[in-house]
Amino acid sequence: MSGTSRLLLIACLLHPTLASAQAPAWQSVHTRSGGAKTLFTWNGQQAVDDGPDDPRLVTDRPHFSEASSLVGLGVVQIETGYSIFSDRANGTRTTTHSFPEPLLRMGVFAEWFEFRLASNYLVEHTSANTGSRTVSGTDDMYLGAKVALAEQAGVMPELAVFPQMRLPTGSSVFSSGHVLPGVNIAYSWKLNDVVELECNTQFNNRRDDLAHTYLEAIQTFNLEYDLSDRVGAFTELIGFMPSGALTAKPEYYFHGGFVFFLSENVQLDIHAGAGLNKAAADLAFTGAGLSWRY
Repeated sequence: MSGTSRLLLIACLLHPTLASAQAPAWQSVHTRSGGAKTLFTWNGQQAVDDGPDDPRLVTDRPHFSEASSLVGLGVVQIETGYSIFSDRANGTRTTTHSFPEPLLRMGVFAEWFEFRLASNYLVEHTSANTGSRTVSGTDDMYLGAKVALAEQAGVMPELAVFPQMRLPTGSSVFSSGHVLPGVNIAYSWKLNDVVELECNTQFNNRRDDLAHTYLEAIQTFNLEYDLSDRVGAFTELIGFMPSGALTAKPEYYFHGGFVFFLSENVQLDIHAGAGLNKAAADLAFTGAGLSWRY
């Protein structure tokens, strides 16, 4: 995720408690080709039989909640988009254009491992009574992996973990200037043939406006709706919970949108969101995207 994805974070107020989950056993789930699909199975549980696999690609956009599923060994998937963010604070209006929001996802080494790489370009315009200013440049590069841990089994969720980091490769106006490591835990439940519940819990190092490093927890709660073979929708809550920050405050957002499948391998999306608390109340964002799979 780019630096402006900080504006797309929404709180999960009703997320499940992972501490009460049963530990996974050392037993792999295998694909039809014989490769292990996940590292473990839930101890004493059978994986949920969803029938034939859905042939459509599964993306990590436009919702902020990232999927607990992987692209699969030998698959290359590219997800792109364009977003506009608008915020007013202390008499200053800030409008940020974010593009092309590219995320490269590659299934390598095994069915349960995915390599991830992202970068982005930002144009930020600020205006106030004293004048206006426009700056532009690249954001810090995102480097990460997604590891499939277990498939859903009864009440136990489909589970994946993302070791990830930000590298200080961006323009001086947007770069943190530091390597910022983090981790994301993605867990989801298929509730029925139409609705899926998807949550993320993240812990990432961040830098504030005073060049102070702090820990930021992120929680998401996302409901995805399979409306037809060609159309899907989502509604989610996202939230930032900074710890040890000098200037950053908790921020909560509501976010929703639609996805349209042009084919099994091509997806269009639209999305929009807004802030829910005082720290984010003036914020609004909207965007669209295109994703495809090889």
